[in-house]
Amino acid sequence: MPGLLTAGAVGALGQLRNRFEHSQMFLPEVYPNGIWDPAPFGLQAEDVWFESTDGVRLHGWWIQHPRAKGTLLYCHGNAGNLSSQIGAYQALRRFKLNVFALDYRGYGRSSGTPSERGLFADVRAAYRYLTEERGEPPTRIVLYGHSLGGAVAIDAALDCEVAALVVQATFTNTRDVARERFRTVPMHWLASTKFRSIDKVPKITVPKFFIHGSEDGTIPYAMGDALYQAAAEPKQWASVPRAGHLDVHRQGGLSLHWKLARFLKASLAE
Repeated sequence: MPGLLTAGAVGALGQLRNRFEHSQMFLPEVYPNGIWDPAPFGLQAEDVWFESTDGVRLHGWWIQHPRAKGTLLYCHGNAGNLSSQIGAYQALRRFKLNVFALDYRGYGRSSGTPSERGLFADVRAAYRYLTEERGEPPTRIVLYGHSLGGAVAIDAALDCEVAALVVQATFTNTRDVARERFRTVPMHWLASTKFRSIDKVPKITVPKFFIHGSEDGTIPYAMGDALYQAAAEPKQWASVPRAGHLDVHRQGGLSLHWKLARFLKASLAE
């Protein structure tokens, strides 16, 4: 009987952990929630459908630039969906790049349920779509990830050939985030998702650009700095004064624009 009670308690704890973790880590909004016609914002988005390796049907937006020098594969954060990032697409198209934004499984119009392994598979499916369906050369692809999307982009950069990696407002690993967010409760011990970006960035040899707002209240500035410090060369760091988690492009202004423009130009010229 004690053994059965123990097993039951462990099972209940596991279910509680999974429910809690998913409510904190993955906050998807599904279609039709969102702004699904970006034309009033000056963006023409083509709906794209593709499949992950496990058969999950995924949705993305292809936003073409008429004089594109390359393509950004954009990985959004843990909340909302790709239609929540219109401001980011507007800012990034100024670099004369196509933008291909994907919705992970369970987000927007994509099917399935989000998970760490699933998100890693989804970004690779988007990469295959770019290289195989669109014919985009790997040397013209830049992985760009915001927050949780930074962890997704970092993982993809381990084995997807790309020109460069840009990481914005991203954390070191899930347990560090839980430890920071729940200081009085040891929730980090319950974390089943890992997103161990700090263990991966030393292995990535392509040029890397890390961006973090000094006033980020979601992912602490120190965590972004630690991720940058752990990364292998070549790498660059952009600290954005007064910026929070969602407004680095607005707060960074021309200074951030020109730093990122020089980085992208040099990376795509190699």
